[in-house]
Amino acid sequence: MPLPEALDFAAAVGNSAGVEDAEEWRKVSVAAHSALEWRTARYDTTPLGQLSPGCAVRAYLALALSRRDVKMILLDEPTNHLDLPSILWLQHAIIASGKTVVVVSHDAAFLDAVSDHVWYIDGVQHTLTVSGAGYTDFVKSRELAREQQRAAYEDQKSRHKRLTGVANSLKAEAAAGARHVAKDNDKLQNDFKRDRAGRSGKKASAVEARRDREEKVEQVVDRKPLRITLNAVGSGTNSVIMFSSVALGYHAPDGSPLPLPLPPVSLRVDFGERVAIVGFNGVGKSTLLKTLMGEIQPLGGHVSMGRELKVGNLTQSHEALPLDATPRQYFSEMTKTELFATGQKLMKYGLTLRQTDCPISALNPGARARAVLASFAMQQVNTLILDEPTNHLDEEAMEEVLSTVNEYHGTVVLVTHSRKALESIRVTRTLRLGSEGLGEIESVDEFVQMSDQAARAVVRDCFG
Repeated sequence: MPLPEALDFAAAVGNSAGVEDAEEWRKVSVAAHSALEWRTARYDTTPLGQLSPGCAVRAYLALALSRRDVKMILLDEPTNHLDLPSILWLQHAIIASGKTVVVVSHDAAFLDAVSDHVWYIDGVQHTLTVSGAGYTDFVKSRELAREQQRAAYEDQKSRHKRLTGVANSLKAEAAAGARHVAKDNDKLQNDFKRDRAGRSGKKASAVEARRDREEKVEQVVDRKPLRITLNAVGSGTNSVIMFSSVALGYHAPDGSPLPLPLPPVSLRVDFGERVAIVGFNGVGKSTLLKTLMGEIQPLGGHVSMGRELKVGNLTQSHEALPLDATPRQYFSEMTKTELFATGQKLMKYGLTLRQTDCPISALNPGARARAVLASFAMQQVNTLILDEPTNHLDEEAMEEVLSTVNEYHGTVVLVTHSRKALESIRVTRTLRLGSEGLGEIESVDEFVQMSDQAARAVVRDCFG
C-alpha cells in the first residue's frame, strides 16, 4: 500500500493522528514534489515496503516533524540514507519545527546546523562530556583542552621526576650519615652526622609529601591511529567502464520490465578517474551501480567492464558478509591468506582482537566496513565502487577513508550525499543523475547552494 493510501486508511478507521498526517503529508509532498524532486520516489504508487531506505526515512521524518503533539524526536544517524538536498531540508525543518531533538550522528555539517548542545561519549575514557557549544566549537575546545592536559601532564611528570631525584639524594645522604663511624670513634662527630642524617631524612619525606599532595594530571589516552592503505595493481588497455544508452530499471517477478523514469544513460570512465555521482533519493543512483556491477541487467543498451579491472564494491561486499562466520575466518578464506596474517591486517584497520574472532553478526556497521576495506587491501583491487562509503563510520574512520581514496591510484566511482566527502575527495568529474538524465555539473558548491535554496522554500511553505 502506498503512503498516501496508508494515511487515508488510518484516517478512515478513526486514527486520531491520521487526518493530520494525511493533510501534512499532502502539503510537504506538493511543496517538495519538484523543488526537491521527491517525485522520483513515486510515493503515490510505490508500496511502503518497496521504497528505498532514503525515501522511507524522509517520509517518516516529514510526518514526525509536522505532528503538533510530538514534542521530542530521537534520531539515530538520520542522514545516512538521505540525499544532500533532503539533508538540507531536514536541517531547516528541525529548526523550524521548534521541537526538541536528540540526535546521534557523525555528520559534522549536519550537527553544526541543528545542534546547540553536545553530549560527547568517550569510548576510551568511558566518560560523558556535556557542552553548551555547537559541534565544531566543541571539537575545537576539546582538542585545545587535550593539548593543555597533555602539556600539563608532561610538566608534572618532569617535575615529579626532579622531586623524586631530590628525595632519593636526601635519603641516600641520610642513610650514609646514619651508618657513619668516625675513625677515632669521635662521639661528637658521630652524633653530628646522625643528626644531619635525620634532618636529611625529614627533608626527603617533606619533598615526597609535596610531590604526592599535587593533584594528579591524567595522561591523555589517544586512540590507536587508523591507517588504511590500498595499493592498486596496474592495469592495461582493457580497463574502461562503458555505459552505452543504458536503460535503467528492474524486472518484475513475471519478467515484465519496470523502467525507471529516466532517459538512457551513457558514460565512459577511463582507468584512474575518480567520478562522483550525486542526485535525489530514489532517482536510480544505486540502480546504476548495481547495473554496473552486473547485479541487475539493463533493460536496454550495453554495459562494458574492462577485463583487467579488479573491482572492490564496498556496499555489495558489506551486504554479502556471512553473519555466522568470524572476520578472521571469512577473509582468510576469501583472500587465501593465513589466519594470523589476516587477523593482523584486520586489527591494523581498526578492529580489536575480540572483533576479529567474534561472529560478523556481532560487529557494528562501521567495523564491518573496516573489515571489507582490509580485504580490498589484501586483494589489491584496482577499481573501487563506493555507495555511501562514509555511512556508519565514526569521524576518525571517515577521515582515513577519505584520505585513502585521495591517495588511491586506481579507478573510483563514488555515490555519496556527504558534503564532507564531496568537499574532501579530489574527483575528476562530478555527475548529477536526475529526471533529465546523467550530466556533469560544474561544482559541488553550486549544487549545494541551489539545493539549500529549494530546501528553505519547501520548509517555509510547510512550517510558515
